[in-house]
Amino acid sequence: MSTSYLQYSKFILLKVSFDAALFEKEFRKCLRLLLTHEIRELKRWCRATFPKSFRGIMGRCFRYFWRTKATGVVTSKTANPLT
Repeated sequence: MSTSYLQYSKFILLKVSFDAALFEKEFRKCLRLLLTHEIRELKRWCRATFPKSFRGIMGRCFRYFWRTKATGVVTSKTANPLT
């Protein structure tokens, strides 16, 4: 039986949710690898699954993802949104 990357992403995010930095790293990786409709599903699932304390991380990752996806390139300004 094959598991979709969306299901695998959910599994990984549940396992790393004990550490916010690791969660953010894995969440960004998931966004890069999933299709657009899968990202929407992941967003709904994350909001229902994780506490509000993770919303800031998820919001930052989504903003970064959509900004880089819209331009198609990662610039030095978007390369590290934490600075």
